[in-house]
Amino acid sequence: MHIDKDKIASELGFKRSDFDMLLVMFSQNAATSLEEMKSGIEEKNMQVIADASHAISGGAGNIQLNDIYKLAMTIELAAKKGENADYYLYYQQLKILLDLI
Repeated sequence: MHIDKDKIASELGFKRSDFDMLLVMFSQNAATSLEEMKSGIEEKNMQVIADASHAISGGAGNIQLNDIYKLAMTIELAAKKGENADYYLYYQQLKILLDLI
């Protein structure tokens, strides 16, 4: 995943330095949500998984991190439906994407 920070900052109407600050804030919040998601997976708590992935998808969508947004949204919807998905695999995929920021 490549993030064209200059392009996204321009599209959102931010200075590049402001966008960089948003990315740092998003990364910190996403790391917390990712840990909550992992706990939810270990406890098989679909609500916690859905809430944590919702927090990540919302933040990612707001700053046009589309790959992260799509995956987090997929996880959220699956958890809300109570689907028997491989949430740990989803978690690992999401962690890889977040580590690329």
